[in-house]
Amino acid sequence: MITVIPTPSQPAPDVPFFTPRQDPPTGTALAEDGEEVAAAFRPLTIRGTTFVNRIFVSPMCQYSCRDGFLTDYHVAHYGQFAIRGAALVTIEMTAVTPSGRNTPQDSGLYSDDHIIPLKRVADVIKSQGKQVAIQLGHAGRKASVQPPWIGLDVVADSDGGFANEVKGPTEEGWNGNYAKPGALSVAEIQEIVKAYGNAAARAVKAGVRIIAVHGAHGYLIHSFASPATNTRGDEYGGTFANRVRFGLEIVKSIRANVPKDALLFWRISAVDWLEPGEGWEIEDTIRYAAMLRDAGVDLLDVSSGGTDRRQKVQLSPGYQVPFAEAVKRAVPGLYLSTVGWIRDGGMVNEIIEKGKADVVSIAREFLRDPNFVYRVAREVGQKVKWLDQYHRAPYGGANVESTTVISTEVRVDRDVIREHEKQVGNKYAN
Repeated sequence: MITVIPTPSQPAPDVPFFTPRQDPPTGTALAEDGEEVAAAFRPLTIRGTTFVNRIFVSPMCQYSCRDGFLTDYHVAHYGQFAIRGAALVTIEMTAVTPSGRNTPQDSGLYSDDHIIPLKRVADVIKSQGKQVAIQLGHAGRKASVQPPWIGLDVVADSDGGFANEVKGPTEEGWNGNYAKPGALSVAEIQEIVKAYGNAAARAVKAGVRIIAVHGAHGYLIHSFASPATNTRGDEYGGTFANRVRFGLEIVKSIRANVPKDALLFWRISAVDWLEPGEGWEIEDTIRYAAMLRDAGVDLLDVSSGGTDRRQKVQLSPGYQVPFAEAVKRAVPGLYLSTVGWIRDGGMVNEIIEKGKADVVSIAREFLRDPNFVYRVAREVGQKVKWLDQYHRAPYGGANVESTTVISTEVRVDRDVIREHEKQVGNKYAN
């Protein structure tokens, strides 16, 4: 007589659909007691929120929305990274006002109607035991252009463009292909500040408790901060304190609209890549970083450039890592993320191991290889958790065939997801 031991598949908690609970979540290091875990796979906890490893999915615009609404495409796109081991998936730059969209196809969170579609995406990510963030932004003078594969030109009103609504700190445009912006009035600036807070509140209602802000790349926030683009003469221009006022007011607006335990991340351009004295420089970033930390920012995501068309970016593998490291050394109490041309496991692990940054945010490499987390694990020799449903095809390991041939002579090992040998044994057990 066969004794049946009930082992029901446990559901993932706090989502409105069934999927098996991943325990532990994919991408979690699997180490025996006393065994050292590779730096890239050491968990990180920020004010009560735990990330299973140090590899994050950086926000990447997909230009796939109509009127700002996320769709089934986004469920599939973001879900693939969550099931394949990324500790945090950040949803693309999402406009806080209709005229803040970079393209008419950008994501938006300027209406309560956007909450339900956002929640669908967030639920899929959270169902895998992963953290989800959303990056809020305003394109400023870079708004109302075509997606990059079509050509970064102004979109005609007949095609959904809004060139007449494009605004910036001044009337100076990015270049001749972009709309000529109007200069924001103080009242309009304050409305945008309020819009950030409202969008953050909507994100929380959708179940997103990590708010990221795009304060880089020449979009509205950084175009106010940089002296290369902000020549205003009022309280939002001129001195350093005036130029960063807009960003600090946004932090305050967001913090007033989210729970205290919600995390706030901030992307910054560390330098403008202009001649010394002509734009934003690393010393400005270090000074601003301390102010952002004191205002309530938990993590600074350090990028660079995108502010001025005269920029001369010096590209090389990991070229932005020194900027994050400089901020980390100078500004205690602030977590640091680095990004840009980071393509292999050795580099990821070395950045964390040597304390150059706390996390590594990956963009294009995740698009090329959604299994990037597992590639890093294999390259640094770290065993990690694989998706339960994929247990027959472990990444980087031998396949385990279906149980079409069984024997009753071998006892089933119930912990089949960790080691290939245990899976092989179960092939011949009932």
